Amino acid sequence: MLNVEWVEPETLEDVKHALASGDDLTRVVSGGTALSLIIKQGIYQPERLISLKKVRCELNYIRPDNDGNLRIGAMTTLREMETSPFIEQNYPVISKALHHVANPRIRYVASIGGNLSHGDAHLDLPPILLALDAKVKVESVRGDRWIPLADFFQGYYVTAVRPDELVTEVLLPKTDPGLKGAYIKYTTLSNDDWPTLGVAAFIQQEQGILCDVRMAVSAVTDVPAKLEAVEQLLLGKPGSEAWIEQAAEMAFHAVEPSEDLRGSSWYKKEMLKVHVRRVLQQLLPEGQKG
Repeated sequence: MLNVEWVEPETLEDVKHALASGDDLTRVVSGGTALSLIIKQGIYQPERLISLKKVRCELNYIRPDNDGNLRIGAMTTLREMETSPFIEQNYPVISKALHHVANPRIRYVASIGGNLSHGDAHLDLPPILLALDAKVKVESVRGDRWIPLADFFQGYYVTAVRPDELVTEVLLPKTDPGLKGAYIKYTTLSNDDWPTLGVAAFIQQEQGILCDVRMAVSAVTDVPAKLEAVEQLLLGKPGSEAWIEQAAEMAFHAVEPSEDLRGSSWYKKEMLKVHVRRVLQQLLPEGQKG
């Protein structure tokens, strides 16, 4: 049985002060769905857990700011994001992807802050947010800072969050109304299982030419990653089937997948090629294929 100190601060400032006196064996608990799993598996054994239960109201919101960015409080649950009318209208890819994350009971509890802080490469939300150039706000008694999501994940279960910091907000930069997105999740089991790989893509066209291309993957390498080589290949090109095929080949050669229980490196390379092709085909008008 674990001998863990449980702390329930009254305010966000109290949380930051509690973290300041902790170390690598201190963790904050939001929904706790992911943390409880790695504790049960023996991957992580904390000595001190700091509950965010009493500061939920301070960190639970979905709101656009005056610059057109979307701000999401760290304790906003995945279910709240999934059913948000604003997200459904402006970021439908997020709503659709979250509908197939675990099950409703988990989504009612799991938070976006915890989802990202967990640092697991086998998640659905990170590649979508990464492709949208999201940023994460972290706070401590020393102040606050913004971390681009591209720099946030640093290894398997490792993030850029320091021991005395906690994630308080996620920001999605304003996007052009013409930007279209899609996410494909490939699993070897059920649709709500962890992905064997996930591919997120966003494109924008002007007169049939791709003027904005954003792609990211999860569950392929140790961290969610952008497919920058594929983005550069497609930028300025026509949205044709020929270029889609070249993009799929580029993804195959540009990424060296990590082997895990859901697939070998070779298998993931092949599946990445297939699903890069499929996600781009979803986004391009029928008239430009072929």
